[in-house]
Amino acid sequence: MSKTWHLREKGWQGLLLDAENENHSINLHKEWITVENVNDLFHKYHVPHEIDLLSIDLHANDFYIWQAMSESFKPRMIVINYNANFSSDEDKVIIYNPMQNWDYTNYYGGSALALFNLARKKGYSLVHADSWGVSLFFVRDDLIENTFWRFKDMNDLSKLHVQMTWHRQDPYSRSYVSSLELLK
Repeated sequence: MSKTWHLREKGWQGLLLDAENENHSINLHKEWITVENVNDLFHKYHVPHEIDLLSIDLHANDFYIWQAMSESFKPRMIVINYNANFSSDEDKVIIYNPMQNWDYTNYYGGSALALFNLARKKGYSLVHADSWGVSLFFVRDDLIENTFWRFKDMNDLSKLHVQMTWHRQDPYSRSYVSSLELLK
């Protein structure tokens, strides 16, 4: 299920951060990523300001991590997990908790609309949603504008969104916040 394993098999190189695993031979480092430390971690590991691909796959604070990233870091493409339990017109993000970890319920991350709103504010266009209802793919607007690339249904969330409801209900009925409130 790794989004980057196939790329590594094809010769791509990059930094991998994981809360539980470490393997320096593949540049995998054990780090807990939070809003408070994401930019420091990028500096610690000498992440270039323009990288080809950034994958955010935390099953919890994905929205907040991307939002907290310094504007000086401008990935060409971002692949980010979303909460596909919500329809394309629901704008929901979990309440930020730096220690939040996915508990296998439907309380995680942000809806596709919430991530879309964040992407548009940061200058990215939605170009794809995987068929499993797990990841959204965004490309930086300036890269699209300066090419002849066109993506089918680009930025049309109602056509790209995949809704899945395979996670169990949150037994605690925890609250969500709107991305529009967070992006003020």
